Amino acid sequence: MQDLRELTYLLGKNTIKAGHILPEMPDSKLVGLYEGIVNNQFYTDEEAAAELYNDDKENRSYQKLRNDLKKRLVNALFLMDFKQLSSTQRQVAYYECHKDWAAAMVLMGKKAKVAGIALCRKIIRQAKKYEFTELVLHVAGTLRLHYGTLEGDYAKFELYNKMFKEYTDIWQEENRAEELYTELIIKYINNKATKTEIHAIASDYYTRLQEPMQRYDSYRLHLCGNLIRLMIYSSVNDYKNTVQVCDEAIVFFETKEYLANVPLQVFFYQKIVCYTQLRQYQQGKSAAEKCLAFIEAGTFNWFKLQELYLLLALHTGQYQQAYNTLRKVVLQKQFATLPPNILEMWKIYEAYVYYLCRIEKISPARNDKRYARFRPGKFGNETPIFSKDKRGMNIPILIIQILFMIEEQKFNKVIDKIEAIEKYCSRYLRQDDTFRSNCFIKMLLQIPAANFHRAAVLRKSEDLLKKLKSVPIEMANQTHEIEIIPYEDLWNFAINTLGNTIRQGA
Repeated sequence: MQDLRELTYLLGKNTIKAGHILPEMPDSKLVGLYEGIVNNQFYTDEEAAAELYNDDKENRSYQKLRNDLKKRLVNALFLMDFKQLSSTQRQVAYYECHKDWAAAMVLMGKKAKVAGIALCRKIIRQAKKYEFTELVLHVAGTLRLHYGTLEGDYAKFELYNKMFKEYTDIWQEENRAEELYTELIIKYINNKATKTEIHAIASDYYTRLQEPMQRYDSYRLHLCGNLIRLMIYSSVNDYKNTVQVCDEAIVFFETKEYLANVPLQVFFYQKIVCYTQLRQYQQGKSAAEKCLAFIEAGTFNWFKLQELYLLLALHTGQYQQAYNTLRKVVLQKQFATLPPNILEMWKIYEAYVYYLCRIEKISPARNDKRYARFRPGKFGNETPIFSKDKRGMNIPILIIQILFMIEEQKFNKVIDKIEAIEKYCSRYLRQDDTFRSNCFIKMLLQIPAANFHRAAVLRKSEDLLKKLKSVPIEMANQTHEIEIIPYEDLWNFAINTLGNTIRQGA
């Protein structure tokens, strides 16, 4: 169902009606399926098949129906007005060039050579201007073949042959850079534990790319190359040097004759990561505002930026702003279409924000149904992907569960979990990259050990607190997502929920 949901959102009702893609029969099952998806009645194929055929999704008629709708929606893509849907000239050019290239291939295949070649010459001018390397390569190859074998125009053959060879070299270097970058980033997709070995690998990869990056000003080559260079420092949480790499990359892409919005948003985004860890709210807010200028609301990158803006607010004590950001995100229509791992990250952030609501650091909206329905006890079951990430995002999952138990004064539950938590720390939290998390969880364990007596907890945790403070968050060798709220702040919140009464369990 995800494919149909994406297509219906992208196309919108106006495109469907204008193109007469759907039949004019309101009781048609095809219209029923489409309307059910658009109106959020159907989130899964199971729901749609049950409603339309009173059967499961394997029903042959249902499968035929969904395939028919998908085919119609894909065909409708070519009726879209890309100028209205795209925010930059480069995006418009990308869609128009590839649409024209498809048309040129049809024309050439149908022997309409004059029209096809004219379209190819138009495409190649735009493709070169906006650095669509692979498209230049394909069109140059077509023009080289045409002028060499059909028209016998040696000058034009030489022109496009030279262009083909030049762009073949650029394309190969771009592909190499993209491959090296992908080999690095794939390790981070569903695992947020720090990978210090990336530092050495990224340094080696960047060294390999320096010569071609000096030779070519290619958009894709410099994007991948600078992302690898970024990982040399971000992999070891060297935030100051990471900011410097971002600034140099931003200068490079700002000199392009078109708006290179994707690289600019990427490097502004990374600056926000750095300023969040350095707890420099104003600099981070400024970078976020600049980044927002390049991103369309509701897109994947918009959600990633909001995620980072929320973390910035949580790290700098702007808790009401964090809540407002969370509300804006979860109420966005496209929120439910995010990949499962991204939705899980928002579930984790949501738990921390709602904890702040519980301890009255945030005033939630009266009509916030998600907050009213939130149950800390069920939270762990809603994060199956990151619950397996024992040295990564399972750490904040475990921490927030303990904090809720303490806040709700479910002391027996905390006591029951002590043994399991101690085993967890000894098994997974022994290395340098989890030092702060190890210290903080051990501090939380002092709460039941001191019978939930505030003064006694402070005495028993004093040495651990000193250890925690000896490695500030900006110096800690841990991935930036793990510490959603600085542990020093969380510790103060936990302590303030305790009294000076000895509790053996409740």
